[in-house]
Amino acid sequence: MNLEARENGGTRKSRRREALLAEMESIFLEEGFAAVTVDGLAKRLKCSKRTLYEIAPTKQDIVLLVVERWLARVRRMGRIAALGQDGPQRRIFAYVRPGVTETKKASRKFLEDIQSFEPALLALKDHQKQRMEMLEEIIEDGISKGRFRKCHAHLFAEILLAAVNRINEPDCLDAAGVGFSEAFDELYDIILNGVLV
Repeated sequence: MNLEARENGGTRKSRRREALLAEMESIFLEEGFAAVTVDGLAKRLKCSKRTLYEIAPTKQDIVLLVVERWLARVRRMGRIAALGQDGPQRRIFAYVRPGVTETKKASRKFLEDIQSFEPALLALKDHQKQRMEMLEEIIEDGISKGRFRKCHAHLFAEILLAAVNRINEPDCLDAAGVGFSEAFDELYDIILNGVLV
């Protein structure tokens, strides 16, 4: 087999892998992942179990890979959106927006499954920490440019992280009577615009 044929085969395999990960993400976000089996996934995705085990060696590893891929995309989208904005307020809004738009499909079952699967919960917490670090940088930049009033940027980011962690708990959403995405939208609106008329 020549080099070009090997590269084409590798590219096809890579595209197929990405397509399978995207399909699994849709399934997990909509239905959760605790009750899903590798056998069931293979049937739904019209592939072999071996193909899925080539992506990751166990169901838990597959789940974690899909969750981490989803979270990384949210961070990447936020960074790209923030870099495309001029003022710090617009940068904050652009940065947090994917956290709202990309969670619209996240079902209650998905959130419950993340809470009960320690590796996924740790990945979510690490994701939020990374997002808060970038948010802190945006706030500090806004303060230094005189666009935000002087405040403790790290404390602000920590408070926001605590609020985000609470929103990730299904009982909070039940008590408020809102969905995951709506809760984030409301939180970010309050943070950016305050509550005073």
